[in-house]
Amino acid sequence: MAKFISTTFGSISGKHGTAVAVQNAKGEGILRIYTKPKDPKTPAQTKQRQKFGFVNKVLKPFNKVFKTTFRNNRGINQAVSYAMRNAVKEEGGELELLYENLQFAKGSLQLAENITAIRTTPKSITLSWDTTLDVEDMRPDTVNVVLMNAETHFAIVREYVALRDAGTATIDLPEVWETANILLWVYFGTPESTKTSNSQFIAELAAI
Repeated sequence: MAKFISTTFGSISGKHGTAVAVQNAKGEGILRIYTKPKDPKTPAQTKQRQKFGFVNKVLKPFNKVFKTTFRNNRGINQAVSYAMRNAVKEEGGELELLYENLQFAKGSLQLAENITAIRTTPKSITLSWDTTLDVEDMRPDTVNVVLMNAETHFAIVREYVALRDAGTATIDLPEVWETANILLWVYFGTPESTKTSNSQFIAELAAI
């Protein structure tokens, strides 16, 4: 490994013959021998890559949803990482995504106890939860839901459907979802949308 300073060519990077130019943490230019990355493609590695590709492909349509619920542009990365560990089932060599095991939000806010959801009409869902807080003087958080059509796997986010202290909320569904089963997740957030709770899968609600 050798250091170099070039006043003529400025910053140098990339491969140069048998060497590669990089910068260290101090911003110094370094030349080192190029070593071709090894890719043994073991069965375990191949299997993991297939799993990673499968999850990315299935969750790609949810990219905008994850950006909203995770509160950052890297939401899809967080969702994929969680799904890789918790939401993939393999049977007979085939991979299946368990949608009910997905995570849509992660944070330190208190998640309500005893959250229930009932399909009250073909076009509406009634959501209820315990309003008890572990810190009684906390500002009321917002209640947010993720809804997914079980047939099309299309998901939408409904933010601020109510405040935590309301204890209940009615959620209207898109008209084209009237005959579909609906998967529902809930998470809580601060009014200024800077913090959230973990999300929780509540139920798959059959059409009525």
